[in-house]
Amino acid sequence: MNNDTIKLLNLEHIRHIIKTINVTKNNDKILCYITLLPTDVSCPLCGGTYNVIKDYQEKRIIHSVINDTPLIIIYKARRYKCKYCNNIFYEFNPFALKYCNCSSYTIVKVLKDLRDHTKTFTSVARDLFISPHTVMNIFDSYVDCHRRSLPKVLCFDEVYTSKKLDNKYAFVMTDFIDRKIVDICPSRRNYRLSQYFTKIPKHERDNVKFIVIDMWKTYKDLSERYFYSAKIAVDSFHVIKHLNDAMNAIRIKIMNKYDKRTKSLQANDMYYYMLKKFHYFFTKNFDDIYCGKIKIPKIRAKWDKYAILKYLLSIDDDLTYAYRLKEEYREFNSTATYDNCDDDFDELVEKFCNSYLEDFRDFGMVLVNWKEYIKNSFIRVQGRRLSNGPAEGLNSLIKTLMKESNGFINFRRFRNRVMYSINKDVPIKGSPNKK
Repeated sequence: MNNDTIKLLNLEHIRHIIKTINVTKNNDKILCYITLLPTDVSCPLCGGTYNVIKDYQEKRIIHSVINDTPLIIIYKARRYKCKYCNNIFYEFNPFALKYCNCSSYTIVKVLKDLRDHTKTFTSVARDLFISPHTVMNIFDSYVDCHRRSLPKVLCFDEVYTSKKLDNKYAFVMTDFIDRKIVDICPSRRNYRLSQYFTKIPKHERDNVKFIVIDMWKTYKDLSERYFYSAKIAVDSFHVIKHLNDAMNAIRIKIMNKYDKRTKSLQANDMYYYMLKKFHYFFTKNFDDIYCGKIKIPKIRAKWDKYAILKYLLSIDDDLTYAYRLKEEYREFNSTATYDNCDDDFDELVEKFCNSYLEDFRDFGMVLVNWKEYIKNSFIRVQGRRLSNGPAEGLNSLIKTLMKESNGFINFRRFRNRVMYSINKDVPIKGSPNKK
């Protein structure tokens, strides 16, 4: 019976020193009374071996080996007195580390559960029947993530952290190839990042060959200042976002001409209704729009996406012109390569800059200002086009962690928690195992 109990409680590694074990249930807890065999001990102060038992002290250790019920190990620890120096000391505790009331198994379980980015300190504490404060102390004691070596391709991005921290946005560096977080800095401000990059050895920064950024001037300036050997590429997603914003602004201006609440009504409100209801036709990839019949409640009919698009573009010639030019750029963005993009890109820049629509002229200036970096985004590394996709994907995991945790007030803990749960290869400090 004892052998089965020892195995069930995951105490097989100390089977040889267990004298007796007795398990009882008290209300909603399981109490496990264990007596250990006496062992030869030496005084930790003088090394003497002539020691006598002074007394016994009861120790209670949380052992989270059962999922639905708290289990507490209770054993009487022998206290010895050294006959040479009168030093008083405890026998070796095989269940837990010194000054810890959680078993080594519980500590390992805490660290394992915190690898999951959807779990919080509170949820892990609830599952293991310990306090959130204990879980945080365990995490802080065993996890201290260091910056990874700078990779060949770096992605720069930011993520919202919390109003409780000094800076609402943290700077995140991601390895484009391995899809892992290189490091997280508490601020994305220029002077703070300048201090950070200055501390990284120049030879390591020179190993970076490509940097992918969004269209924020600070990232461009820092990349040019500290990464001389790297080509800078603008993530195409952000370029398309600027294009969609321009297209949406044009749609809204045209839509508002047909609003019955205005004094300059040009037609009935059906145009207004359709342009508002199917706004996504102007910004979403047409192939991604639902192919079946789409319900139009106002006229109690169902049209397919081809009929809807045809109707929308028939409303206004400016809308047709804008939509087709927008689609021309999207087609270029999805099919061009780094070697053949120059001529087509220059032609599109000219079309946008010379457009009679102000919003498209503004977008044309964006293309002019970021021309070199947009072209670099067509470069492929290991068969993949340069983009901030890996960074955005990891940022989504960070946001999930932030949402589940309801924010952090300690940036060091936030950084360690993110890197520990996303970079699965982050080691722990020391070893909590008592074997």
